[in-house]
Amino acid sequence: MLILSDFDGTITCADLTNRIWDAHLTYDWRRALLTPVADGELTPLELLQRGYADVDRPAAELLDELRPHAALRPGFEGLLALCARRGWVFHVISHGLPFYIREFLPPGTAFSCFDAVFDGRWRVTAPEAVPLGPGDDFKVRVIDRLKAATGETATVYIGDGRLDYPAARRCDRVFAVRGSALDALCAREGVPRTPFDSFTEVCAALDGGAPVDDRAARGHR
Repeated sequence: MLILSDFDGTITCADLTNRIWDAHLTYDWRRALLTPVADGELTPLELLQRGYADVDRPAAELLDELRPHAALRPGFEGLLALCARRGWVFHVISHGLPFYIREFLPPGTAFSCFDAVFDGRWRVTAPEAVPLGPGDDFKVRVIDRLKAATGETATVYIGDGRLDYPAARRCDRVFAVRGSALDALCAREGVPRTPFDSFTEVCAALDGGAPVDDRAARGHR
């Protein structure tokens, strides 16, 4: 089984990119950037490129700012232990940047995200391993590559945001942070999902709950 999870606002309790942009962008970035994304006028990559282009602090300074807010959601280490015990493949898929994901994930946790370099401003690109064509969704592309590489067919997605929805609806089972945008969107669109507050709930559902390859999820797609 392939267990896929978002990072910001899912593995972490707070969205760390939001923290950076709230601190360093001088305009209403939610209105200027999120509205065009919701309308389909900006891709997630373009969103990150535009937002981080106006951040003029290097990684070390940003990490110092983020550490007080980078707590992991309760039960995450238990989920990693469960995946190891059951032989499940766990992989983080994020629209965030590697300098903070690598810092706050437990060592050795596999992840895919956008690339970024800092030269007075942050420059964000898609990783070479995941080229994006017109209309491609980064998270969906990563899932397809992981399925091909691992041979796993049963998939679970764990997330919280609107930008998680394309990937989530491609998976056999969805866990959405309770009350999150993903939770609300799945409810509105009739996509089966399990709301959760802690990863302990996710572990309980996966280890002793309903089969992952459930008919309701397959039937929706």
